[in-house]
Amino acid sequence: MTPRIAHALIPLAAVAAAAAPAAAAPAPRHLRHVPRAEATAGEPLPIVAAVPAAEQRPLVLHYRAAGAAAWIDRELARRPDGTWVAEIPARDVAPPGLEYYIAVDGGDAFASPAAPHRVEVRPSATERRRDRDLARADHRRSRSHVAVEYVDYGSRRLGDREVPDRYYRIDADFAYRLYAYPLEEVRIGYTRLLGTTPDTELDDPSDCGSAACALDAGFKVAGWFELGVGLVEGVRADARGMVMATPAGFAVGGRGELRAGVADATHVAIGAEYLADVGSTGYFRLGWFTVPALPMAATVEVTDLPARRRATGVRLVYDVAYPMPGGLRLGLRLGYAARDEQLGGITAGAAASFDF
Repeated sequence: MTPRIAHALIPLAAVAAAAAPAAAAPAPRHLRHVPRAEATAGEPLPIVAAVPAAEQRPLVLHYRAAGAAAWIDRELARRPDGTWVAEIPARDVAPPGLEYYIAVDGGDAFASPAAPHRVEVRPSATERRRDRDLARADHRRSRSHVAVEYVDYGSRRLGDREVPDRYYRIDADFAYRLYAYPLEEVRIGYTRLLGTTPDTELDDPSDCGSAACALDAGFKVAGWFELGVGLVEGVRADARGMVMATPAGFAVGGRGELRAGVADATHVAIGAEYLADVGSTGYFRLGWFTVPALPMAATVEVTDLPARRRATGVRLVYDVAYPMPGGLRLGLRLGYAARDEQLGGITAGAAASFDF
């Protein structure tokens, strides 16, 4: 090549060099990063890297949900201790996992787009608990329920007349399982309780030749609202507030239950109910699910229903249920009720619920 030709090519070479893309700066040779193998869903995931002061340049985190196509970029921020950190937001940390790599000046500093680091994301403790509760409910969150019960304490003689001591009760309600812990469930319902009981406060019980010896007790309409709170998994407290329309006017009531176990299966529970002018109840219940497809329960109840002026009675009740395909559940109740060592009779009832 002659000097004249070489001299002519020098400007062309300068132009070509200026037009050529700049090569990516090499990644820091001493970048230190301890990758995470696992993370918990719904919790932020910090990504921390350390670079010697002589090699520090801006670092960028690229991450995505496992199997996703697009990457999300976050620049790592330098902390006072010299490390660099970026946080993957809690909303993006979800099962089954996520992938990420760290880049610097367009080059790969840790992992790469073609071979990203994968982090397995396991469900949180709350999500695992919710999954177990949903599995027990067959993934049905709503329940409609109705129960009818007849309680007969027998008849009491006042003067020359036999006066019955009995009542019936109807409960209908709708429940929704929120599983927004600690709140597990909300219920709204209707109750009707009507009965007849001897008037034991007569001035002269021997003069009992009219219907005045028998008291009409109870109420026709009551509405209530109940919250089910899971104190810990497997232990739950139910609290109910009630408004009743009684013959004397509007009155209030309430009910509470503390239960360990599963209400539709094996459990133990203790509770109480107060119904203003109608009476109060305390009970203990033991449920078991040892016979396949036939959950059972036994309840001991102390009560003065259907009128608080009556002597306290004791009831022993046995329940059996039969869950059917499709969410339908049928139940039967049998028992015996006795009051003040003189009166006694049967208890019978039926219930049905539908989960959807």
